[in-house]
Amino acid sequence: MQTKNLSLGDRFAEVTVVVVTVIALLAGWMFKSNVENRSVSFNVNGISGQAPAGWLQAQVQGDEVLHIADISSGDFSTTYIVRKFPIAPDATFGQVSSLLTLEHGQQLTAFRVLDQQRVTVAGREAYEISYVFVESNPNLTHAQLPMVVRGVDTIFFNGDQAAVVTYWADAESFELDLGRFQLFLKSLKF
Repeated sequence: MQTKNLSLGDRFAEVTVVVVTVIALLAGWMFKSNVENRSVSFNVNGISGQAPAGWLQAQVQGDEVLHIADISSGDFSTTYIVRKFPIAPDATFGQVSSLLTLEHGQQLTAFRVLDQQRVTVAGREAYEISYVFVESNPNLTHAQLPMVVRGVDTIFFNGDQAAVVTYWADAESFELDLGRFQLFLKSLKF
């Protein structure tokens, strides 16, 4: 077995290549992270926060105050919806969650509740409902399989109002996008 004697210049070149590669990877990761986490401020009907930049703002319907979607997220656009509606002074999280699950059961195909629990978001008490449903493209000219969509509704009480913040994403990308949604959720002020 022969050992190869490297000159000082060869060792310097090897170390330089490793260091430059590590720096380039870190810079690329930081740039990617910065682009993905850009946000824009919004203030609608007494609710303010930081929404992801570059997302499409859809037309709000009914009690929605904000409806945004990431059209670049694949076949099913990752969606955030903020709703605000009046509640009785003695309303409980259980009552509002029952109302929401009944509503979803009527409007969403193959809707199933996965979990319900009390949570704390940025120091505020809230209630979270995790669920799943099937989304099918209504355009019959597209031969596309239905998609399984996971959703989370986070319910906040603010006096005589309930604010419901919804997150919908394709089941495959749900966990990947959950961190960004939690940043959005923590940014909300009522």
